[in-house]
Amino acid sequence: MAQPTVLSFGKGLVYFGDAADPEVFAKICGFNSINLAIEKDTNDVTIPDCDDPDAPAWRATDVLSLAWTAEFEGIMAKAAEPLLWAAVNRAEATNIRIRLVGFGSGSGTPDLQFSGAAHISATISGERGNKWQISVQATGDGALTRAMVAALT
Repeated sequence: MAQPTVLSFGKGLVYFGDAADPEVFAKICGFNSINLAIEKDTNDVTIPDCDDPDAPAWRATDVLSLAWTAEFEGIMAKAAEPLLWAAVNRAEATNIRIRLVGFGSGSGTPDLQFSGAAHISATISGERGNKWQISVQATGDGALTRAMVAALT
């Protein structure tokens, strides 16, 4: 049996844009978990069998909309705090990138990247005997794109 190609957690990177022109993306350090969810809002309709109305009818599903959210949790890194604070306090959505290093399609585009604009909220928490933690929620504002991209230099 052949083993699948997998990535270690450290190959997942999160970047936030600074909303400047031109926009600069900075890696956010300290996360211990990264979650990306893509959701579908659907509508179901039952389609009867016209030749046999007493037969069980099949249900058909139409997609009404797509949405995405992301959540990042981990240590509150001092270097990341100003960028996170700016994203939380910005009225406009923040551009974010989630990059999976080495999960792309070849030597020219070795990384897989998800990109989109999102509204950012965060919770920080501290407990005696532990380090300060942060939980960041990103609510997508528009499409999430998926692309094979060149390696970072």
